[in-house]
This record gives sequence, structure tokens and C-alpha cells, in this order.
Amino acid sequence: MDRPVSQLPHDLAERLPLGICAFAADDRLHFANAVVRRLFDTPMPRDEARKALVLRLGESCAGLVLLKPGQRMVVPVSGKLLEVEAQEVPDGGLLWLVSDNSAELRLRAQLAEEASFLAHSHEAFLVVDQQGVIRYANEYCERERRYEAGGMVGINLAELEKTCDATYLNREPVAPAELRKRLAEVVKNGMLRYNAWHLHHGGGEHAVEVSMRPHRLSNELVILVTAHDDSRRLMHLQALSQAKAEAESANRAKSAFLAITSHELRTPLTGIIGFCELLQLEKSDGNPQTVKYLQLISDSSHSLLAIINDILDFSRIESRTLDIRPVKVDPEQVLDLVSRSWKERAGVRGIKFVRHATKGTPTGCTCDPLRLRQMLDNLLSNAVKFTEKGKIEVRLEYQAETIEFTIADSGCGISESQRENLFKAFWQAADATTRAAGGAGLGLYICRQLAELFGGTVTLHSSGPTGSVFKLRLPQICRTGGNARIRTSGVWTSVPWGGDGEKPISERVGR
Repeated sequence: MDRPVSQLPHDLAERLPLGICAFAADDRLHFANAVVRRLFDTPMPRDEARKALVLRLGESCAGLVLLKPGQRMVVPVSGKLLEVEAQEVPDGGLLWLVSDNSAELRLRAQLAEEASFLAHSHEAFLVVDQQGVIRYANEYCERERRYEAGGMVGINLAELEKTCDATYLNREPVAPAELRKRLAEVVKNGMLRYNAWHLHHGGGEHAVEVSMRPHRLSNELVILVTAHDDSRRLMHLQALSQAKAEAESANRAKSAFLAITSHELRTPLTGIIGFCELLQLEKSDGNPQTVKYLQLISDSSHSLLAIINDILDFSRIESRTLDIRPVKVDPEQVLDLVSRSWKERAGVRGIKFVRHATKGTPTGCTCDPLRLRQMLDNLLSNAVKFTEKGKIEVRLEYQAETIEFTIADSGCGISESQRENLFKAFWQAADATTRAAGGAGLGLYICRQLAELFGGTVTLHSSGPTGSVFKLRLPQICRTGGNARIRTSGVWTSVPWGGDGEKPISERVGR
């Protein structure tokens, strides 16, 4: 300012948008324009001493007493942040230039706070350009990756990452070209999240969940990268995986125990059944009571053998050692064989047994005839057990390369609540009819498992007490992909549950 305070044009100062407050050489107020009076929200009488004025403005403005030419100070007044700059004038006076920079000053403070937050955050934060070169890394990021301050700047992010799946397995190095492609997707789509391993300087690594989003910094489009340390979740995943493996191992051990025990029980039981049949053939004394007892022994032994066989099959399914021998079979011939015995049993109970086969049914399909017969036996066994009167109808149809067996009965039916659990292992309805029928509750479970093993399905339709309809659908060429061992030409091929029969995981020569 090259004019003395006394020569300042007051009328011009009143029209300026900037606050002006002029003090004479004796430190008394010469004038203050309207902007200053409004900003400080107080009258400013002429000739008031500067010190007295400052005291009247309040404690927050006390520092203005010491404000020297060339210095600036921010003072809070009535919720505003006023920036005051002191300038010297030739006659020894002092000029205050006062401006309301509240918005700018608050923004500066916010930016400084955010910068401090990023610098000291416990989240790794990086800024990379569209080539993947790191432009900024906060203190936490550098410390966790064993870098000195500023040591990560200029390094390509591809050098620090290994991609992986959500469980942090199958890790792969990242090529710079792949990273550039990923960053281009971020620019296009706006956000990207993925799991990765971040490498440490000098060795080591840790699991992170990475988030990327584009951001315009000045005139340049950059990528903001946040890498959340996911080590704790990884520990939980590993613990869960270990617990699952232990549970599966225990389940396999249980299934193996059941298989061995069932096999050991079946051997002496078969001997009992054999001797019982010999005694029945001899009928040495002709005593009706003896004949009755022998028949009871035979019936009970066969019932027990059926339960043991079910438990043995269940254990084989659970331990993935079920034997499958697919050959070309005639489905109608298998159905005839099964129907013959069940028709006789149904007739004994006064139940009509009807069998139908649609014309054009193929005479050949690839399947295991023993397992097909087992499925039909299970379904017909239930139909005979739970039908007291009426009829049982068996139908064989062929539709779109699918063979469909339908077993319909006029029995007690199955309620909706029971249908949900019917195909579960060891489940039985808690009613008198079911208890009288006996069994281990494994027949339908095994039936469905076998059907799915061949690429088919077992379904049920029942409308309460009016009977039940079971449908067994199998592809004409059964695709054995499940927990089974397929035997062809003396070679056992083990196929994992839900696997592909064309891609065996292990093979061994059978005896």
C-alpha cells in the first residue's frame, strides 16, 4: 500500500467486496468498511485503539493484537472462519484485509484430515495410473509390505499381486497386460472387487480383498485401490476346510465300519437261512408246529438280511465304494422278473396287480441290471407293504430316450409333511402302519441315490389317503457319474460323487 491511511478513499473502500480495516500510526482505528463490520458483526467506532477493539471482538480474535505486516491469521467469528492479512502503509499505519474463506478453509481442513486418515489408516490404500504404476501408497500399505517410506512409488502393481479364487487357492502371478485389462474394466464399469495375495518386499505374502474404483485427480483419470487384510477370514476358511475334511474322514470311517460289520453279519445269517431251507425241504417229523416255526425263522432271517443289505449299500454309497456293472439289458424283461414275485405276494393279500408296457419300448438300455432290479424291488415293496386293498399298477414307458417306470398304488398315501423327508436315510413316518411294515428306512434313500447315480430321478406324487405314484426315470444310456466304482473287463474305475464317468480319478486291476 503506497498511500498513507489518511489519504485512502473511503467511498471506494466502502464499495469493495473485501473487508478493509485501517489503523493510523498511533494504532487507532481510522476506518472500517461495511464488509468488515458485517463479518465481525460489531460496530467499529473511529479512533478506537486496536488493542481495545481486539479485546471487544472476543478471545478467539486475541491473536490479532500481535499480527504484524506480511502475516496472516484465521480467526473464528460467529461460525465463520475469517482470514486476516496485515499490510503496512507508508505513514506507519496498518491495514487489515479481511475475507470470509470459511468454505475454502473447511475444505482445506477436511482434505488435511483425510490425508492424515489415509496416511495413518489400518487399510492399505494406493493410487495407480491406468498402466498399473503406483503413484501413491499410504504408510500402512508400505509398512505391511515391508517397504520404506515412498518405496512403493513407481512399482507396477502386477509385481506385488498374485490372483486367486475366493478361498485364496489356485494363486497365479499377474501379467502387466492382464492388469491393464483389469484396470480398463474398472474405468469402464466403475468398480471391481477380487481376492489376491500381496507380496512383501524381501519375501512373504498375505491375503487381501482388493477394491478398485476410478477417480479423476486434477485432469488425470487414476485408479484408487483399497486392499483389506483378509487373513482372519482366511484362517476361518482354513479351519472350516480342516473341520470338513475331518468330518468327511469320520463319516467314511463310520461307513467303512458299517460295511464291514454288515458283511460280517450277512455271512452267518446266510448260513442260518440255508440250513433253515434244508430243514423246510426235509420236513422230517411232519409236525405242523415245526413247519410253522421254520417258516417264521425263514421270514425273519430274510427280513434281517434285507435290512443288512440296505445298510451295506448305504455304507457303500456313503464311502463311495458302490459297485456298478453297466451292461446292455432289456428293461421289460427286468420288470417282468421283478413283477412276478411281487404279483404273487400282492395276490396273497388280495391286491390286484396290473402291469403295462408301452409299445415301442426299446429292448436294450445300458444299465446295471442288479441295481435296476433293486430300485424296482424297493418301490414295489413299499407299494405292497402300504396297500391293504385295491390294486397296484406298474407301467413301463419310453419317452425321448428316457425309460420311465411308474408304480401306482391305492394304499394309505403320504402326507405333504412326510413327503419332504421320505427320501432321507433312516427316516420313517411315525405311525402304526409304518411300524408294522418294519425296515430300516433306507429303501427309498438308496433308490434315489442309485437313480441319480445313473443320471435319472425318482419322484413321488401323492394326494393324501388315495394312494401314491412313484416314477423312476432313467436315460436309455445310463451315465454313471457318482460315488460308484464301474467294473468293465476286470478293471475297477472309481468315479467321484457328481463326477464325470468319462474322467476317472483312479483305477486299479480287479481280481
